[in-house]
Amino acid sequence: MNAATYGALMDAAAAHLAEGRRQVEGHRFDGKEDASLTVAAYLDLLDAARRHAWALISPARVAGVRASAHPHPVEAAALTMVDALPPAPGDAPITDGGPRRQHAWAVARTHIRAASDLIASHVTIDGSGWTPDAALVWDDVARQGALGRLGGMTATLLATQDALALRAGQAGLRWSQIGRWLPPADRAHRAALDVVRTAEVTGATTTELDGLSPASTTIRAATAVDELAERVARIRRAAWDLRQHPDYSTATLVDIAQVGLHLSVHTAAFHGLDLHAHALPAGDLQVGRARAWLELLTDLRTYADTAPRSQDVHSDLVAVRRLLTALVPRGRVNGDRGLSARPAERALGGTLHAGCAALAESASWCSASFNRLAQAGHLWVDVRSLSGEALSEDASLAEAKLVGGTTLARAPRDHVDGTLSRFSAAVATAVQPSFRRAPASSLASSSRDSWGEHAQPMAIALP
Repeated sequence: MNAATYGALMDAAAAHLAEGRRQVEGHRFDGKEDASLTVAAYLDLLDAARRHAWALISPARVAGVRASAHPHPVEAAALTMVDALPPAPGDAPITDGGPRRQHAWAVARTHIRAASDLIASHVTIDGSGWTPDAALVWDDVARQGALGRLGGMTATLLATQDALALRAGQAGLRWSQIGRWLPPADRAHRAALDVVRTAEVTGATTTELDGLSPASTTIRAATAVDELAERVARIRRAAWDLRQHPDYSTATLVDIAQVGLHLSVHTAAFHGLDLHAHALPAGDLQVGRARAWLELLTDLRTYADTAPRSQDVHSDLVAVRRLLTALVPRGRVNGDRGLSARPAERALGGTLHAGCAALAESASWCSASFNRLAQAGHLWVDVRSLSGEALSEDASLAEAKLVGGTTLARAPRDHVDGTLSRFSAAVATAVQPSFRRAPASSLASSSRDSWGEHAQPMAIALP
């Protein structure tokens, strides 16, 4: 699992929490300073757990959960746990942040806080979304599973408090001081266990948040496959953002459609299918996916660019094209056709298919943005590119073409509806394809007509 995902951060926190418990229960402290720093790490970790519960429930929802006559049991139990956690006293020790070796609980605290920041990168404090993955943070089942796991980690930590107090006293700290720092936590421990039991009873034992990664716009990948995944994720977020913040440029939509086409073609090549060939298997879902993106791209190019394109999306397009050419060259069709068990090949195949799914999802958001441009009257076409049927339905368009003056006109509604239907076809490509190869005889007998008039533009559109 990628170390930057929510699940990896919480798993690492749980591992360090357990390691810290073993250290406290199995070994004495080296002295008062060591004991004070461990107590500080313990209190900081409790505070991180409290804050993480707030991040999962979100302050905007807390009032509603508390006021509801029938709140979800896991959320209600989590709020009870948060209320029961004792606040850190004013004279509690603090971690000095020096160069000495950190206690395992301090490392666990860092991971939990990073997980809270990861969630915050997708949603705002009032509960609205920054990214398309905000819907996953809002998902009730995912949130309740995460709260159940947090309750288990908090219960494990609180169960160590008595041993921590004993070790601190053995190290020479005053018992009165220890009593102020570590007041009885029996109520908080019971509340944490109640969160775990409630999650188990309601079936909230796993969470889909585990695969969530930070909503970063910076590419930090160390490998070409990881960079491809991050570039596609960034394009997906840009497509989602276009719904509320359109840039009034069809050129950006063209760039996104190009990414969908390139991913489709190179994914097919990964599985041994050369979409540039004259003979293609009829009915192959990968062929249909590439055709849907090609038709959408061809149609979008008939609209005039009335505003500058997004340079960020365009630079990502260029990078994706470069990465796909290097990772899955056209000669790939003579390789193992995606059947290799090597981890690197499996990772590449997974990234390609995840990218195709992400672009199919993006097509629905781009469709909404395109329709919004149409309703606002921001879509223009060159009348010379319109068919005779479109011209016959609008006398002003026909006159503009005959006179030869201005060549731009507002896009006819029929033309817009045709583009929206092609967006729908691209969205439908999210269906998982079958990779059973057609027999050689079938490939040889397939006619070029499976691509129809779009066979040649396909070869031209790709580098």
